[in-house]
Amino acid sequence: MSLMNIQLRHIRCLLAVAREKSFARAAEKLAVSQPALSQTIIQLEATLGFDVFQRTTRSVTLTENGEALYAYVQKLDRALDLFYREAKSLQLSARNSLRVGYLIGTAVDFIPDITEEFERRRPHAQLEFIEYDFHNPDGGLASGTVDCSIFRPPVDTPGIQIVEIAREKCVACMHNGHPLSANETVKVEDLLDEPFIAAPGSGVWRDYWLANQYRQGERARVVFEAATVDSELQAVALRKGISITAESTARFYARPGVTFRTISDMDDCTIAIGYMGQITPLVRDFIEVATAVASRHDGKPRIGL
Repeated sequence: MSLMNIQLRHIRCLLAVAREKSFARAAEKLAVSQPALSQTIIQLEATLGFDVFQRTTRSVTLTENGEALYAYVQKLDRALDLFYREAKSLQLSARNSLRVGYLIGTAVDFIPDITEEFERRRPHAQLEFIEYDFHNPDGGLASGTVDCSIFRPPVDTPGIQIVEIAREKCVACMHNGHPLSANETVKVEDLLDEPFIAAPGSGVWRDYWLANQYRQGERARVVFEAATVDSELQAVALRKGISITAESTARFYARPGVTFRTISDMDDCTIAIGYMGQITPLVRDFIEVATAVASRHDGKPRIGL
């Protein structure tokens, strides 16, 4: 059988089974049925004329020929990823629309001015903002559904290019009756033993807002998880715990029952724009506009391109 019959789906299936060492887990990863995955691998092996996998009732391992093929396929997979990334950049350059993700509660005071100025610079471009909650701290970049995003570093997303546009103080968010609410400011050490409201999941972004960088290996006492600013502040108002957030949250999300106090010895948090791969003209213009707008808001020069 001709090797020209080998298709990209065969390669993807081989990679998934080799990495997962299980047809069941690989099928789940690829969102296909296990019988369909098995049939694809059988077709591949028939085309090649040798077994790629050795199967037992307990394990799936690569044969000697399979190991050699897998090494080549990994190189092909990396080359394909690079191809798709470059093709996407060209696609974005060719069209005249820009999809901007933003993390909920981030740059709330900047976005209206950014929109107005960008539309003046690019009057024929279509600008669309897409809001993401705390499940997606990179503002949708990892999903590939946006061209760039506005968020608060740090994030775990590999390959992200980051341009800082602003900084602001970190504040502790607590209920009105909390003993610390009587202070004008608080220190990080005042907060470490408190029960915390945290973002869902795990990763460096959640760790940052739990002040884990100050805990010397001790774990924060997380009592509630919130995916939005509103649910975070509601949990605080209900006295479930405290949280750490940015000072702009105090300006735009203030509500009865909640007090914000500046954390005097915590480093400022940053607002940034991120993008993946080669920068496009539209993304470059958006970043230049956002940087200029943010600088006017706080009077401080920021990092450009």
